[in-house]
Amino acid sequence: MNKRLISFVLCLAMMAAMLVGCSSKEETTTATTAAPAGNNTTTAAPSTEAPAAEPTNLVIPSASCISNLNPLLETMKEGVIMLNPMYDPLYVIDVNETRYYLAESYEVSGDGMEVTVKLRDGMKWHDGEAITADDMIFTMDVIADTNNGAGGANIVFLNDTVVGYEKVDDLTVKITLPSASASYTDLLGALTIIPEHVFEGNTNIVGVEANMKGVGSGAYKLKEFVQDQHLVVEKFDDYFLGAPSIDTITFKIISDLSAQEIALANGEINFLELANSMAVAKYSSDSNYKVVQYPEGRVNYMAVNSFCPTFEDPRVLEAVFAAINKEEIIAGAYGEGMAVPANAILGNVTTFYNKDFKGYEQDIEKAKALVAEAGLDKKPMKLYFNSERVYMKETAQIIQQQLKNVGITLEVTPIESAGFFEKVFGTDSDYEFYLNGYGQIGDPDKTVYGMFNGTWGVNLKTTDELTALWTEARSTFDPVKRQELYNKIEQLTKDEMVAYPIAYPNYVFVTTADVEGTDTITRTPVFEDFTQLSIVK
Repeated sequence: MNKRLISFVLCLAMMAAMLVGCSSKEETTTATTAAPAGNNTTTAAPSTEAPAAEPTNLVIPSASCISNLNPLLETMKEGVIMLNPMYDPLYVIDVNETRYYLAESYEVSGDGMEVTVKLRDGMKWHDGEAITADDMIFTMDVIADTNNGAGGANIVFLNDTVVGYEKVDDLTVKITLPSASASYTDLLGALTIIPEHVFEGNTNIVGVEANMKGVGSGAYKLKEFVQDQHLVVEKFDDYFLGAPSIDTITFKIISDLSAQEIALANGEINFLELANSMAVAKYSSDSNYKVVQYPEGRVNYMAVNSFCPTFEDPRVLEAVFAAINKEEIIAGAYGEGMAVPANAILGNVTTFYNKDFKGYEQDIEKAKALVAEAGLDKKPMKLYFNSERVYMKETAQIIQQQLKNVGITLEVTPIESAGFFEKVFGTDSDYEFYLNGYGQIGDPDKTVYGMFNGTWGVNLKTTDELTALWTEARSTFDPVKRQELYNKIEQLTKDEMVAYPIAYPNYVFVTTADVEGTDTITRTPVFEDFTQLSIVK
C-alpha cells in the first residue's frame, strides 16, 4: 500500500470514528458494580468518628464531545485532554528530563536499530487485570491495521515500513526498526496502550462495543459518560503511582466559549482557557482565581488545499501570501501576550526550531500587482475555519479584510469540529484555504513530519525532494547535521507555499483559587499528570 493510500485510509477512518459520538442521540456509559444477592439488611452502629471530608470535584469545560473512550481513536485536542486522566503513555521525554509512566525504562542498541521497553511490574487496568507486554503488542497490532484509523501510526510505521516488535517476557517488548531513527524513542514514549482482554484480542476496533468501556491505565477510571453532555472519572485507588488527591474530574461539554466564562463566574467549572489579553488582566486582578501561562507548543496556520484547481496559476498564492500580515492578525485576533508571530512550520518549543529563519512578509504592492495581472479580483475564494476553536473566527475575518485590501474576495465559512475535520482532512477540491493548528512539542517527527510529508495532511502539497529530506532528517543522529536538514525543510516548505504559519500561541488558563499544582508540569496537553493536582478547601 503506497503512502498516499495509507494516509487517505487513516484520515477517513479517523474522521468516521469522530462522527460516531457527536450526534444528537444521548448515550450513557457507566462503570457499575453488581449488587450483593439476597435481601439481608445490615444496619451499621452510629459512628463516633468525625464526618468525612467533602468529596472534591474538578470541572473542566470542553468545546466539543469525544466519540468514544478509546484513546487510539481520539487524536484531536479535546479528546486527548478528556481521556488523559484515564490512560497513561509509556514515558515523556522533556527538555531536561524523562518522566516514566507505564514504562520503567527503555534501552537503545548501539546501532540505533533496536529499542527495548521494560514495563513497570504490578500495574493494573481499571478492572483489576494486570498490564503486561501482551497489551503493548496488541496495541501496536491495532495501530498497524490501517483500517482502524488509529493514532500512533508514526510509532508502528517508519518510512512507510512496519517496525518489528516482539514480546521478550511478560513485561518487556523489543522493537526492531527497518532503518535507524534519531527520533523514534521520543515518538514511542507517547504510545498509549489499550487492554487486550477488553477487546478479546480482536485487532479490528472500528465500531466495536469495547471502545465505549473505557478500561484504562491512568490515575482516574470511568464513572459516567453521557455523549454531548459530560465525562465523569473517579480516582483509581490502585493507580501504580499512588491514588490522586482529587476525588472526581468532570469534563463538561460547553461548546459556546462565552457560556464557559459564565459557568466559571457561576462556580459551575474550575477551569477556563483564556483567549485574549483582556481576560488575562481581568482574572489576574481577582484573588478568587489563578492565571497560568506558558508556550502552548502549537502552530496555528492557514493551509493551502493542493487539490483545488485555483492554484494551477502560481500567481494566486504569491498574491495571497504577500497580502497577509501576521503581526496584524496576532494583535487583532489574539491580543497582547497571547501569541508570537510564527516564522516556520516548526513550533517555537520544537527541537531544531530556528528562531532566525525568515518567514513570509507582507508586500502590499506586490500583492496588488499580481491580483491585477492574474485577474484575481474576478474570482472569489473560500476559507473554512473551526467555529469551536479560539482565535479562528477573528483570524479568518482579519485575513478576509487583508485580502479585500488588495482586491481579492474571500468567503469565510465556520464549521463545527466534527464536520470541519471531515472536510479539511479529505480530498474535496471546492475550496482554497482552511485555518487549523497542530501541537508540536519536542521532536519534529511527532507531528510536523506527518503533517507535511503527506501522511496526515493529505491535501497539503508535498514533493519528492521534501519527502526525502524528512526521511533523511529522521535517520540522522548527528544533531548539527539534523539541524541543517530541518533548516532546508523549512526553506523548501516556504518556497513551495505549502501553508502560511501564522502564530505560536501561548497556553493561558485560569482556575479557581482553590486548585493547586497546575503549574507543576508546563506542557500541553494540559495536566499531563493529574496526581499533581489538588483542591484545597
